[in-house]
Amino acid sequence: MAKKNQSTRLTNQHKKSQGVVGIFGEGAKLHDLTVGQISNLVIKQLQEEYPQLTFQYKTSLRKEEINEALKKIDSGLGQTLFVPNSSIKPDGGIIEVKDDNDEWRIVLVSEAKHQGKDIVNIKKGKQVGKKNNQDLMAAGNAIERSHKI
Repeated sequence: MAKKNQSTRLTNQHKKSQGVVGIFGEGAKLHDLTVGQISNLVIKQLQEEYPQLTFQYKTSLRKEEINEALKKIDSGLGQTLFVPNSSIKPDGGIIEVKDDNDEWRIVLVSEAKHQGKDIVNIKKGKQVGKKNNQDLMAAGNAIERSHKI
């Protein structure tokens, strides 16, 4: 059976940070706030650079809308919705642009995810990875979560 190094590391990390206390601590709250502020700067910049277009900022998106969009692409997609009124609420919100057919198109979805110690390791000059030959760790569950509905 394979070793569960990441699982053990995360368990230890959560014990050290007191689980939920660490996840929703001051650092995490500040990180969430920052990504929202950046989204506001992005939409202002888009509006300045593309004044002929209409942009909107949303704090959530209903999963029903996601399923409907998927069905338009492929009838086999977007079939299962367990909770009818469920939605996604990314930390930094959602920026959309209105297209030539008056349909809203997503331009940006931003989520705060502070994971790993890449910055600390880079500053120390420490290499990471299985062979200790990488500057950055491979993308992990933050990216996996972005695809779950």
